[in-house]
Amino acid sequence: MNKKGFTLIELLATISILALLMMVAVPNVMSTIDKNKQNTYVEDAKRMITLAEYEIRSNSSIELPTSGNCIVIPLGSLDLTDFSDGPEGGSYDLENSYVVIARSGSSYVYYATIVENYDGSTRGLPLISRDDLNKESARTKVVKGDDLNIIIPKVGSKLNGYTVSNIIDS
Repeated sequence: MNKKGFTLIELLATISILALLMMVAVPNVMSTIDKNKQNTYVEDAKRMITLAEYEIRSNSSIELPTSGNCIVIPLGSLDLTDFSDGPEGGSYDLENSYVVIARSGSSYVYYATIVENYDGSTRGLPLISRDDLNKESARTKVVKGDDLNIIIPKVGSKLNGYTVSNIIDS
């Protein structure tokens, strides 16, 4: 008798091995995808700072902050041609995503916060300095929902110890 095909035991063994491989592979793939999304937030925050620097240098009507003060430039006031949708498929909040330029001694310090709204939720980076954005651990600062702690800047309010002296509108 010529047997063709697989026995039930062989099929069950194959399915079990495939299931085990999937249990290992899927979490690793999902973790990699999430890390890439976190890195996108960090890179977009760096890009926001670069755009704010360009805006400051090209627009002579913007007064730079004095010592102890800062200015705020909302994302909506910057050139957004390089920005696409956020990593979660939503859109960046143009009012609650902003760059803070502060005067500390004789130099300027840059901070950014970026907020994405998607599917009724938020995710992004709370106010973080350019120096911290350049660290390898910056992506671990990306938070979701209520942990984002969105601070709405107002003239006269404090951000990271600096007094907001101006909010630049587009």
